[in-house]
Amino acid sequence: MNKEDALKVWLHEFGDVDYAHDFTGRKIKREDYLVENQVGWVVSYIKPLSLGGLNNTDNMIILNHITAYEKSDNYPDFEVIGVKYTIKYDNTDDFYYIEKVLD
Repeated sequence: MNKEDALKVWLHEFGDVDYAHDFTGRKIKREDYLVENQVGWVVSYIKPLSLGGLNNTDNMIILNHITAYEKSDNYPDFEVIGVKYTIKYDNTDDFYYIEKVLD
């Protein structure tokens, strides 16, 4: 994805802000798309394309690049920073979402 399209996803997710946090709480900076630093980020897919996920905004998520590396193509269960998550699907509104697994 080019930076222009990635920034459209950013605006959709976070609005017109310079900094935000991914679902794990890791900080990200709007200008650091594809930059591998502490605040760099990527556009990823909640359900990986390789596992049948769709290439649309309802399946896209912005992740700190470290979070993206940890999540990888794991689906539906994965662990990031020692915390377990699971991916759920909402049949009614047709979208995926991530839930923290509570013990």
